[in-house]
Amino acid sequence: MRSQPDKKTTTLFLLAKCAGILLFFVLAVIVVACGSDTSQVAPGTPVATLTIVFGQSNASPTPPLAPYYCGGWATDTTPAYSPNSIINVYGKFTQTVEGNPVGVSGASAIATVIWPDGNTETEKTTTTSDGLAVFTIAIQASAINHVVLVQMSFTAPNGTTCNLTSPAFFTALLVSPTPTNTAIPSPTSSGTATPSVTPSVSPSPGGTGTPTVLPSPTKTP
Repeated sequence: MRSQPDKKTTTLFLLAKCAGILLFFVLAVIVVACGSDTSQVAPGTPVATLTIVFGQSNASPTPPLAPYYCGGWATDTTPAYSPNSIINVYGKFTQTVEGNPVGVSGASAIATVIWPDGNTETEKTTTTSDGLAVFTIAIQASAINHVVLVQMSFTAPNGTTCNLTSPAFFTALLVSPTPTNTAIPSPTSSGTATPSVTPSVSPSPGGTGTPTVLPSPTKTP
């Protein structure tokens, strides 16, 4: 028969083991939650993910990243329309180098704007050192309350191409002008406005003329 201290040691060992397993699961959940935030990742950039797999002897290997990625987006999906309004549409061209995403510099970028009235417009530019392409597009009247699609294609200096699987888009909105305030004369008790007139010349006090002096009488002896 085991003594009482042995039972206490066994109980403490089991509690410590359960606490360690629970802590491991909590840390795993925190790591996965932190790695799943992709709100700040630009389109066209692959997202690094963390996967915890139990029993790796029976698991399939993680697929590798694609050699090239590309994406595009509009800075404002609902811009205000005016005859001279413009919108900037961005593109991103990325390649995988040793498992890390790196922007493709000096690549040729072409954007094809598909307007709702059926017309198309082509813009060309070159990617920057981080693989970013910026297209400045003048908004046409047909874009008011209609979706405009912007398809993009990239060509790396080595000839590798990449086309967007989902085009960028935006919809122009017609904003009414803000009315300006105008001065309204205040009516009098009779209902008509009384204009106030300020005289331009004020009379100066006192006379400015020179008085006429009659000759004084002379005494005759």
